[in-house]
Amino acid sequence: METIWRISRMYNVSQESIYAANGLRPGEPIAKGQKLTIPNARVMKHVIALYPNSQWKYIIIHHTATDIGNASLIDRTHEDRGFWYGLGYHFLIDNGTLGKGDGQIEASPRWVKQQCGAHCKAGGMNDKGIGIALVGNFNEEQPSSSQLRSLDYLLKTLMDYYRIPAGRVVGHRDVDGAATDCPGRRFPWQTVRRSLSASVLSH
Repeated sequence: METIWRISRMYNVSQESIYAANGLRPGEPIAKGQKLTIPNARVMKHVIALYPNSQWKYIIIHHTATDIGNASLIDRTHEDRGFWYGLGYHFLIDNGTLGKGDGQIEASPRWVKQQCGAHCKAGGMNDKGIGIALVGNFNEEQPSSSQLRSLDYLLKTLMDYYRIPAGRVVGHRDVDGAATDCPGRRFPWQTVRRSLSASVLSH
């Protein structure tokens, strides 16, 4: 679920022009899956909405274990599996399929509404862990360089705001009691950890 505010910031376009181009009234919410015209869109940039919330203590990284995907598709898949509120992750990092950019960060309705996740029942992480999934099957391949850059940006943004230490950024499989290989055997943890460590040292 996107908001007009975030879309306007992402594409450097006024909210008023987006409302006008789509026949919407100012302040009118957009529906899940609704397609919008973005007039005179600039190159997209990441905009991460942050909300004061003391419940977030961990960040859990996942892969979708699929070759293609976007938030809309995975939302429907999760609804079919019986997940309350659909898409179980708080953020999805796209791989350039199904009309999304490689490395595009999508925020889910759970994040906008600050709801618990449906991504890692083990260790109670749905209640205290921010779920981030990257589109791809990382048992077979590695994330794209664009996905990794976006992940690095998103992790550092969330870690800084919610005071989450690097030791609490873990893969789904690393949570006690989780019976999974997610985010995949080829997920490049060494690269991710090196960047997080460098960030900590620079503070």
